[in-house]
Amino acid sequence: MPTHSTLPTPLLSSLQANRQAVHLRIERAARAADRDPTDIQLLPVTKAVDQATTRALYELGERELAENRAQSLEEKASALDDTDVRWHFIGHLQRNKARRVLKRAEVVHSVDSMALTSALARICAEENWQREIYLQLNLTGEEAKHGMQTGECEEALALAVEADHLQVLGLMGMAPLAPTDECSADSVFHTMNQLARQLESDGASRFATGNCGLSMGMSSDLEAAVSAGSTCLRIGSDLYAESAEGAL
Repeated sequence: MPTHSTLPTPLLSSLQANRQAVHLRIERAARAADRDPTDIQLLPVTKAVDQATTRALYELGERELAENRAQSLEEKASALDDTDVRWHFIGHLQRNKARRVLKRAEVVHSVDSMALTSALARICAEENWQREIYLQLNLTGEEAKHGMQTGECEEALALAVEADHLQVLGLMGMAPLAPTDECSADSVFHTMNQLARQLESDGASRFATGNCGLSMGMSSDLEAAVSAGSTCLRIGSDLYAESAEGAL
């Protein structure tokens, strides 16, 4: 932690305790799934917190942060312009805001259509930006969620692979808002893992790391996501609660 910090000590202490608690949850879930915890990224989501808390995350060592709205991304990225934070965008992205988001975010998790994939490829080529993306799936069938079905996802993957300025990290998805026996976090996450492995077998070189990563899992369902193979957990609320002890 930098010695010149002007942030309140209670803020830093509380945030650090919550980070440690979340990391402990991830480690336990990884051990239960016979996985290496270092293969799983904790991506802090800053959408519900102010700029001071966002900077506190940086001072505690976080170098990759996520936002879900274009304006919030611009404001927080500008406030942390003196840092080396690498920004991720995880919210629904309208094509008319894509250039604004791509200017700040190096990774976009929510590429939810062929049309958006094409727009990102075009803008990145025009601006000569290299960006990384996840292709978002909707496997729950819920109208409130954005995302592609399997067939469109495969077409979007082919389009992105042909684009000189995009690199595909993998797939992104969310658990159902109203789980049922037939559609639960476990079932959705495991289906995503199966699709990722199928896409790998059809051509692992199409992915930036040689593997199809999985951006799935939040504070409420990270254990199910880790069990199903998540490589990136988008964590918000448990980082900022008064105490994360009750989640363990």
